[in-house]
Amino acid sequence: MSMTTAADRTRVLIVEDNPVDVYMVQCALQKERDWTTETTIADNGEKAIELLLQHSSLPIREWPDLVILDLNLPKRDGVEVLGVIRTTNELRSLPVIVLSSSPLDVMKSKVNKVNLEANCYVTKPPDLDEFLALGKRIRRCYAKALGSAS
Repeated sequence: MSMTTAADRTRVLIVEDNPVDVYMVQCALQKERDWTTETTIADNGEKAIELLLQHSSLPIREWPDLVILDLNLPKRDGVEVLGVIRTTNELRSLPVIVLSSSPLDVMKSKVNKVNLEANCYVTKPPDLDEFLALGKRIRRCYAKALGSAS
């Protein structure tokens, strides 16, 4: 059995205020057996922004590799968080997946209205099994984002 090094791990920042949804996303990621993820949680927009800006002053290996972002957050909403990511040089190319209970067109118009863009938009499934299957979708979005970043 091989030991997982930090380099083999994808660091995921989950920005979500609903603890049930956080848990579901973590379970969905864990179901992807051959993809090792390490999650950090920010339960409001302000905390997410603080974490991200603090990370941008750390060595690159400690930054998150991926952000899973809810749009409806307390303190500062997901659009503001995305704005900070896309306007901070060190964070600009960070892959962001918007995961929200809003319909796709609503999510995209909220984000596009302020001239921002996420890498993927995913509507939270109402069904438990579908939610647990999100890991595959998140992983595909992340791989696609990495492909377009290089």
